[in-house]
Amino acid sequence: MRRFEKTVTEEGVAKEGYAKEAETVRLELWPASSKLQSELYGERVNDILNANANKSATIKVKDGVCIDSQTEVTHRVISKKVYTYHQVLELERVRATRGR
Repeated sequence: MRRFEKTVTEEGVAKEGYAKEAETVRLELWPASSKLQSELYGERVNDILNANANKSATIKVKDGVCIDSQTEVTHRVISKKVYTYHQVLELERVRATRGR
């Protein structure tokens, strides 16, 4: 996982990206397939995964998740619901990375 960062260049332009350092987080993943998610996201539902994480994991919306890679962000957190012992995340596939 890589943290979301917002930086400002010397010219004053705001840039969004991810931290250089990757952190390790254990996630239980499964595809988004509920009727509610299908209605909410439409065709985007094919690019969305659900994930369970430990409640103590410090994950925020917009953070990047590296699935099947050590450093390359493949998904970003679009939703977070915290429960008593765990948190449920919705992750959307990142299509193209700009400004590499």
